[in-house]
Amino acid sequence: MSATKLARSSIRLSGKAVIKVKIYTILTLKQILGQREFEVSIQEGSTVKTLLSWMIQTWGDKLSPHLFQPESDRVLPHIRLLVNGRDIQFLNGVETVLHDGDEFSILPILTGG
Repeated sequence: MSATKLARSSIRLSGKAVIKVKIYTILTLKQILGQREFEVSIQEGSTVKTLLSWMIQTWGDKLSPHLFQPESDRVLPHIRLLVNGRDIQFLNGVETVLHDGDEFSILPILTGG
């Protein structure tokens, strides 16, 4: 998918208002998604879970093993999902509702020394 098409991507759902959410990521995830940041249009009232589902539908097997535990919808323990800089663990988890202008970050935890 080209960067132009991706930047204009949207979750197509009829009958509801649409909001824009900016997605940020780094490292391998950036390579899979084709860019460090981009904006998507999603249905008002969508959750982090909805957005992640759309991302898996869009990038499929390239993305899924880097986000989720095998044969599960649980996020890998070294991945942090943030909405406006706040870890979703301290919000409503994957049920956190997204709002127009939100920034959603997918960050692998780096360790080393």
